[in-house]
Amino acid sequence: MKCIIIYESIHHNNTEKVAKVIADEIGAELVNVRDFNKNYENLDEYDLVGVGSGIYYGKIHKNIKNFIDTTEHMDNQKSFIFTTSGRTKSSFNEKFKDFFKFQRI
Repeated sequence: MKCIIIYESIHHNNTEKVAKVIADEIGAELVNVRDFNKNYENLDEYDLVGVGSGIYYGKIHKNIKNFIDTTEHMDNQKSFIFTTSGRTKSSFNEKFKDFFKFQRI
């Protein structure tokens, strides 16, 4: 299976770090969306397409949105998207503390 992950990572490069780990695990080619637009014509040769973005003001990066909106995909391709977002540990824990409670059986 031929795989590619296209990503955009701006602030702390966390999305790039996650994309690299995923690419290593599944043997995927890793490409920044800006390089994809310059150096690739289409996605026809790939069986699996992953797309990653950080979240900026509640939205995916404009380069990734444009990529998704303007790139044609084959009907039989598999795809996935992942996002990263920065948030302080204390604000995350406070907001989701009840959501992540585990029940002991």
